[in-house]
Amino acid sequence: MSESINIIIVGAGLIGLSTADALVSRGCNVTVIEARSGPACGTSYANSGMIHPSQSRPWSTGKQIDLDAFTSVHDLALKSRTLLQDRMISLGLYRDNVVPGCYKLFPDMMAAREAQKRYSQEGVTSRAVLDADATLGHPALYFEADLWANARDYAVALEADLKSRGAVFIYDAPNLRIRRGQDGVTAQIRGHVFQSDHIVIAAGPQSSELLAPLNIDVPMTALRGFAVNFEKPSMALPFAPLMDAQSHSAMTIFEDHLRLSGTVNQASARPLLQRWCELAPDIMRELKPATEIWSGLRPMSKAGRPYIGRTPIPGLWVNTGHGHMGWTLSAGSGDIMAKMIVDGKTDERFKLP
Repeated sequence: MSESINIIIVGAGLIGLSTADALVSRGCNVTVIEARSGPACGTSYANSGMIHPSQSRPWSTGKQIDLDAFTSVHDLALKSRTLLQDRMISLGLYRDNVVPGCYKLFPDMMAAREAQKRYSQEGVTSRAVLDADATLGHPALYFEADLWANARDYAVALEADLKSRGAVFIYDAPNLRIRRGQDGVTAQIRGHVFQSDHIVIAAGPQSSELLAPLNIDVPMTALRGFAVNFEKPSMALPFAPLMDAQSHSAMTIFEDHLRLSGTVNQASARPLLQRWCELAPDIMRELKPATEIWSGLRPMSKAGRPYIGRTPIPGLWVNTGHGHMGWTLSAGSGDIMAKMIVDGKTDERFKLP
C-alpha cells in the first residue's frame, strides 16, 4: 500500500518538489533533503519563467537531433504544461496572461522562416511575426501554446502546501551521502542515518556527484547561466517573454520586476546585458541598477532528454538532467516518477543509459 511507502527525495528544486507532490498525492510519506537553506535556491531560483514545450529541442546537439528523444521530451512537456497549469490554479497562482505564449527573436526573417520549417517538421506550431511592440521590431516566431509564470513563487507555494500535507523538509544538508547496505539504500547526514523504502535523486547538476560513489554514471554536463533582475520600468514593455535564438537568453516581464536570463557558460552576466542592450536599447536605458544578479548551473543530459527512472540499485531512483526545460518538465517528470514507484509502471523513454 502506498500509505506504508517511505520515500526520501534529495533536492528541493522544481523537480524534487514536483516529485514530492506527486508521491504525497499517492499517499506516500515523503522527506525532502536539500543542501541549501530553502526551496528552489539552485537551478530553479531565477529562470526565465517560460513553460515552453516549443523549446524541447536540446541545445547541445546542433541541427541533428535524436528524434525519438525529442519526441519523448516534447510529449512530456505538453503533458507537464497541463499539470502545471492545473497545479498553479489549485495554489491560487495562475493568471491568464494578456498575450499567451512566447516569442523567439531571430536576426532576420529568413532565419525565422528556416527555423519555422524545422519546428513544423518536429510538430511544433509557430507563427512568423514582426511587431514594434510585441517583438521590439525584430523578426520572431510566436509560440502561442507556451505559458509563463514565476517558477520561484510556484516553488515556495508548493513547498508550503506539501508541508501542510505532511511532507518533511530537511535543509542545510550539503554533505549528504547515499550508502548501499543489506537492507537497501540509506541517506546519511552528519552522522544520522535515514532509512527509507526508496530514495529519489533530484539534485540537478549535483546528482552525478551523489551517485558516482555508487558507480552509477549519469551522463550530464553543467552549463552555467545568469539572471539579472530589475525594477519594472514605467514604459511600454513586451506583452510576453522574448527569447533570443542567438544567445539562449530571454527577457521576461513579471508582475513586479523585469528579468534578463540565460546565456551558456559565460564568465559573468556582462554578455547577457550587452546582448539585450543590442536587442532592446530603449528598455535597457530606462532600467535602474539591478536589484539582483544570480548565477546557476543547468543539468544538461548528454542524451538529449532527462533521466527519470530506476538505477541499477534497488530502491534508488533518479530524476535529473532536464537542462533548460526543468520548469517546463517538472510536473510531468514528478508524475512519471510517482507512477513508477507507487504503481509499478515502466517508462523506458527516460532511462539511464
